[in-house]
Amino acid sequence: MAESPPASSQTAFIQQLNFWARDASNESAALLGAFALGLFAHLPDEGSAVPVSLETLASRIGGTVRGTRSVLEPLVGLGFVRLEEGRGYSLPVASAFLRRPDFAARMREALGWWLVSAKLPEAVRTGAPVDWHGESRDLLGWYRKEFLEPRAPVSSTTAEDYDDRAARNFLRTQALVTSGEVGLLEALVSGPRPLAELAKATGSHPEALRVLLEVLVSMGLVQREAESFGYTELAGRSLDASSLPYFQRAFPATMDYWEAFGHLDEAVTQRKFRLDLRDPETAKRIYQRNASRITGIFASHVKLGRKAAELVASMRPLKEARVLDVGTGSGVWGAAFGLADPTVHVTYLDSEHVLEQVKPNIAKLKLDGRARYWAGDCLSVDYGEAQYDLILLPQVIPALPPEELPRLFGQLARALRPRGLLIISGYLLTDRRDGPLDALYFSLRRYVSNEGDVLSMPDFRRLLEPVGLTSSRGFDMPIQQVVIASRGDVPWPDGLPSR
Repeated sequence: MAESPPASSQTAFIQQLNFWARDASNESAALLGAFALGLFAHLPDEGSAVPVSLETLASRIGGTVRGTRSVLEPLVGLGFVRLEEGRGYSLPVASAFLRRPDFAARMREALGWWLVSAKLPEAVRTGAPVDWHGESRDLLGWYRKEFLEPRAPVSSTTAEDYDDRAARNFLRTQALVTSGEVGLLEALVSGPRPLAELAKATGSHPEALRVLLEVLVSMGLVQREAESFGYTELAGRSLDASSLPYFQRAFPATMDYWEAFGHLDEAVTQRKFRLDLRDPETAKRIYQRNASRITGIFASHVKLGRKAAELVASMRPLKEARVLDVGTGSGVWGAAFGLADPTVHVTYLDSEHVLEQVKPNIAKLKLDGRARYWAGDCLSVDYGEAQYDLILLPQVIPALPPEELPRLFGQLARALRPRGLLIISGYLLTDRRDGPLDALYFSLRRYVSNEGDVLSMPDFRRLLEPVGLTSSRGFDMPIQQVVIASRGDVPWPDGLPSR
């Protein structure tokens, strides 16, 4: 049986759960997509030839530079591909197995189950093979083979690691999603229950549900006692009645991208995006639903936003500050600054359908008296000149076309008053763009939906300095990072580590 290593602490267990819910499928998509693109056939062996540049590699696989980079970066971050600064990419000795025909065949077979795996809820309810374009596919049999039967020996621990991440992580995500959809996660909250009782409560076929439960056992979420199943101690503390709804909010967003990841090679080579968020109707549907989901975790994220407000307050007074929250989403970042000082006034800018989600959030905090709602597209509105003391960009940059960023930053710099600050929240890559891994997976998600990019500090400085924002630093905050930029007329706080 393929089992996940047990988590060493409650914190580690929660991190593992969140990874399976949000990023595991992104990781699998990159590792399997590399084989669909034939990428490893075009990488030289480390030390035996000159590393190949990104542009050359993209040309060899017939892909775009941006798409090729989005697939490569997680491979570098995980250590399966080597990046030599200023030279290019090569294949380490430990990754030689990636050229073996049998390993490539195994990866192609796994990829063939990607789209089919989304029918796991149906398989669990019926206990039967699923129909896939007129072909009968034994999805439950595949899960048995991957998780419940003895594993074939592998050539190395590195090969075993790649195989597990590529071929089984996305199946783990689907197991969690299915457990939520059929009501199994909720049914287990009350304590261990017999299989027959769980099958009745979830409307599932008993033996099919047994397969799903045994997969959850291999993941360390469930333990079995005779014919009863219940949460493990760590899972029971992490998925109680209050925290389970919060955890399950990640599932719909993960599934929004499932088909797009199943066709990652098309996006890289043909620029064919199965989830195109530059399409207005698609974007409206996804962003509106996302704003609703974010509202569910609004209170906890206000606390995180207030950390950023405290950082800004250590650099300049917030009294009577005029704040613009661009692409506000749920309104959480603007609200955090509104709560930081009773004289702060915040303008919330987003599309009309998103602002309808924002207004109740702001009203609950009694901030609506110091709020303005501005319906518009952040790329087309007129920001004016010297209008704001603080401009917030909360996780907006990755959603915007990269070619639009120079013009946008120019407009925002013009809209800042003297001693004004631009505050950008979100993921921040290392200078080499080889981590952190969750940021690389988020970047891949942005690419496969035809959006923008995740940037490093050198990337930001190349955009900020030409428009006069010559002083910028990145700071680590809980969960994500914050980049702050000014014209150099605001002092940096003492004693805080920054990039």
